[in-house]
Amino acid sequence: MKRKIGHISLITAITGFVVLEVSFYQGWVQGDGWRILLTGFEAATIGALADWFAVSALFYEIPIPIIRRHTNIIVKNREKLTDGIVDMVTTKWLSAEIIQEKLVDVNLAGSMVTVLEQPANLSRTLDILRIVAMKFADNLDHPKLAIWVHKMLRDRMAGVKLAKPLGEWLTEILETDKHQTVVEMLMQEISKSLQKQGTRKVVLEKLKHTLESYEKQDWIKKSTIWIGKKTGGIDLELLTDRLLDILLVMGEEIQRNREHPVRAKLDAFFREFAENLLAGEPVSTQYIQDLKTSLLRNTGTRIVIRQLLHSLKDTMQQSLENNETVFMRLVRGNILELIAYLKQDTRTQEEVNRWIKNTLTQLVDRYHPEIGNMVRTSLGKLDDKGMMEQIKEKVGDDLQYIRLNGAVVGGLVGLIIATVRWLWLT
Repeated sequence: MKRKIGHISLITAITGFVVLEVSFYQGWVQGDGWRILLTGFEAATIGALADWFAVSALFYEIPIPIIRRHTNIIVKNREKLTDGIVDMVTTKWLSAEIIQEKLVDVNLAGSMVTVLEQPANLSRTLDILRIVAMKFADNLDHPKLAIWVHKMLRDRMAGVKLAKPLGEWLTEILETDKHQTVVEMLMQEISKSLQKQGTRKVVLEKLKHTLESYEKQDWIKKSTIWIGKKTGGIDLELLTDRLLDILLVMGEEIQRNREHPVRAKLDAFFREFAENLLAGEPVSTQYIQDLKTSLLRNTGTRIVIRQLLHSLKDTMQQSLENNETVFMRLVRGNILELIAYLKQDTRTQEEVNRWIKNTLTQLVDRYHPEIGNMVRTSLGKLDDKGMMEQIKEKVGDDLQYIRLNGAVVGGLVGLIIATVRWLWLT
């Protein structure tokens, strides 16, 4: 209805003027009062038409010679209007000084705590953190990342001396008997390997190769082996099984008995190795250094790094699947603890406020011109029609009241002039 007020006022003024003019012409009405009213409608028509033209000239081109070049003002002056809007936004409404002045009295940390206390906002915050972390996790297994990690390790570890720290670690492990569990696990794995068919095949092949080498030494050994095979005294299949059985029994004994001689020899070897590392014994130290260098330069290390990164990616993706995973519940708990801490500690709030404000001030100083660029870019995306529609949407109602005011003020001025003329003449 508001968008039609201007049209209604113009139609009303014209209708009143035409009806009264025709009535006077036909003699239906006479008298000074009707003449004053006719003058009022005449002036109202002129005012309404003038304001209709003025408002229309803002948005459209009016095809009247000479006058037309002063119509369609918004489109023709679009660049000036854009510059004016940008200048007003950047130097008055959102100037760097005004933004910084507004930040002085704002308790950003307190507002952040208040916002995060609400479950819905906390949930949205967790969603944002998950999305950011997921984007990072998606690229963890990228080949270039594995190359970068490998190169970084190689460069950073090149000058690191591992001998002494490794010697201290071995000494601590041996003194606390923590290595015994590892030895037992190692013996379990060895026992499993000995029971595999592939291991039996390897042992059998080694025995055959050893027997063939023994035969080739001289004719006596060859004859002995031949007799043994013919009489069944040498049965490689049975010998292989017996040998594996002996190794299995020996492995079980070593696994059960921590005082076993083999364990004692292993302990003695590792203690001597650890002492040599701590003492800086050249051979042991160089062995560790060469081992480190070999591992860092080996391309297989890069493959291991990539596999580790891929495994880390899978783990992170599972942990970030939703807000109810163990990891995300831990994050939520930490955020809630931080909120509770900030609520009670006003000094920390002030420090957080100071840090945020200093950061925002630096960002405003550095990127303030971007505000104008954003406004200019936003306006530039609109075509002429789109820009006019937006302006009309925002100020269209006020423009209609301008047209109404033109008709009303014109009519009142006409009535006043006609009344003064009548009084003067009478």
